Amino acid sequence: MVPRFRQQWRSGALNLIAAGLLLLGHGRPIPPVDDFGWRCAQSSGQMVTLFVDSAVYRRPVAASVYLPPCYHATRAELPVIYLLHGANTDQTQWPDVGVAAAADGLIAEGAAPFVVVMPGGPYATNVDYEAFVLNDLLPGIEGQLRASRQGTGRAIGGISLGGYWALKTAFEHPGLFTSAGGHSPVTIRTAGPDDPSALAASAAGLDQLRITLDVGELDALRASTVQIAGTLRARGLAVTLTISSGGHNRPYWRAHTADYLRFYLDALTAARQPDATDDTIFWPHL
Repeated sequence: MVPRFRQQWRSGALNLIAAGLLLLGHGRPIPPVDDFGWRCAQSSGQMVTLFVDSAVYRRPVAASVYLPPCYHATRAELPVIYLLHGANTDQTQWPDVGVAAAADGLIAEGAAPFVVVMPGGPYATNVDYEAFVLNDLLPGIEGQLRASRQGTGRAIGGISLGGYWALKTAFEHPGLFTSAGGHSPVTIRTAGPDDPSALAASAAGLDQLRITLDVGELDALRASTVQIAGTLRARGLAVTLTISSGGHNRPYWRAHTADYLRFYLDALTAARQPDATDDTIFWPHL
């Protein structure tokens, strides 16, 4: 077990501990440490593909996963952002709009390390994607990665129809996430009480969430996105709404991927306040 490093410990003692762990043969070099915790000499993270067993799909489902620099250097649980793809695409959409480069850039600027999970799985009328997220994806990822198992360490968002499922899932289970986002989101699909547009007016516990919505000024979903933001604001809930130039396409989302990650990280940082029992290790980037 990696010990909990506290700022009040002297850096000399920390370096002795790191050296001792290395001598014990943990199998890989351990980065030097200082008064702030681990130092990481890597400049970029890595994209990997994992599979989670799914009862919803009755088969394993692929997920693209961003692991931060020096992920393997600590055993701490890391905050995790779940990003859902749009319709007629898969786990490759978010990587294509620049998640890895945006995440590397934020960590280089001093953000704490985090994981991004981008699952696949096609949307269909007979598929309950919310059940997939809750019952297959979260436990499947948490069983394979050091990803937070607490609501204060999770965020969820999605593009287009993925935005529908992200908002629906978070609105119906606000305690499982610290923030939720819809990026050019579909807000009405069944015209039923569990659409995000309806949940925005009636769901309990939404004051626990930070919510972000954005849409291109030329997007056909602009009016419905503005409407759901107004519904949330009428309840006095925290929601940001951004309308930018562009349409419903990858160039628009690619231009704002870093902004999306920054919002989720700000919410995660505010929610995760380390205390005397927190195992989370934050390292400054070199």
